[in-house]
Amino acid sequence: MDNALFNRTLEFLLLPPGNLLLLFLLLIALYPLLKTRPGLLSLLLGLGLLQVMVLSLPATSAWLMDSLEQQYPPQYELWNRQHPLPEAIVVPGAGRNLNAPEYGGQTTSLSGLERLRYAALLHRATGLPILVSGGQPLPDTPSEAELMAHILEHEFQVPVRWREGESHTTWQNALLTDRMLAEDGIRSAWIVTQAWHMPRSLQVFRQQSLTYYPASTSFSSSIPWSELHMRWVPQQTALGRSLLALHEWMGLIWYRLRARFQACSGC
Repeated sequence: MDNALFNRTLEFLLLPPGNLLLLFLLLIALYPLLKTRPGLLSLLLGLGLLQVMVLSLPATSAWLMDSLEQQYPPQYELWNRQHPLPEAIVVPGAGRNLNAPEYGGQTTSLSGLERLRYAALLHRATGLPILVSGGQPLPDTPSEAELMAHILEHEFQVPVRWREGESHTTWQNALLTDRMLAEDGIRSAWIVTQAWHMPRSLQVFRQQSLTYYPASTSFSSSIPWSELHMRWVPQQTALGRSLLALHEWMGLIWYRLRARFQACSGC
């Protein structure tokens, strides 16, 4: 799984609220020193709480999300704006809902549904074939690719030509998708994903052999109750958006470092 579990655990511990646990453990380890310096103890506790307050502000979450979404914003009727058109549509996996009894057990996530809806729209407008990409995190469960293909074919009545069911990260999505499309003679494709996820997706997809173009969806830097003075009132929704944006920025930095490391290894 390309250390996906380790990477996600590390991320959760570096971002709030996980890093509050690390701060708590640090305070315990340094307590003999800190008990003689109450000012330093108060400062560390205050910084830990302040980060949560700042990230919970709609103004902060809008700024963080906007910094990602403005790089490749969605475009109305994209197929009329790009010439020539690419040769395929790629939909990377976006996780799954593990408990969906009304759908027989599992289905794709809400983010995945947004991607599939837009991919179906692009297909109907252009007739381009679709590839879905996403692996199988646990044994005896359907891959994300299978879940997405089922929704496209049975709910949107849109055919799926390729199913890439081995990847577990955006990096693997790009690597395995590129290989599958190249073997079928495809030379270019749209990447369908959220506007906030597009910078990281294109960063890794454009390191592959095919030519990839953005097909962004779900512009979501704004949230309800974020106008006027409400921009400065801490909110749970804003905290979630801020953490999502920080996850993407951390991924961008990590993928950039990884690409440089691989380039140096090949020297």
